[in-house]
Amino acid sequence: MVLEVTANKISDDAETKEGKAKDDKANELFRAEKTWFEIGVDTDRDMRYGAWQIKEIIDLTLPPLQTQKEQYLINFDTDVEKVELEAKLYYYISGGKGDVVYSVKKTLEFDVD
Repeated sequence: MVLEVTANKISDDAETKEGKAKDDKANELFRAEKTWFEIGVDTDRDMRYGAWQIKEIIDLTLPPLQTQKEQYLINFDTDVEKVELEAKLYYYISGGKGDVVYSVKKTLEFDVD
């Protein structure tokens, strides 16, 4: 699973979808990713731990139906008035094809005096 969090600056100018797509990287203020791997297997799909080590890891992991919260501290410049925060959670069943299982998008507005 991969959690991807981004913060993009929103300008007051009305933009077309094409113009917005080109400017996304220029307006990106923050990006973070957190990756969770299958227990006992590394990114090359090789066994990383033995059975007894996997059992110890499972005993210390998050129990079913429990949640884990992630918190990020983001500092913005003083001229930023509007920011769009987006978080997406991807689930990768095999290799490079990931499906979005959860997505949330929020817009924050700041009073700049």
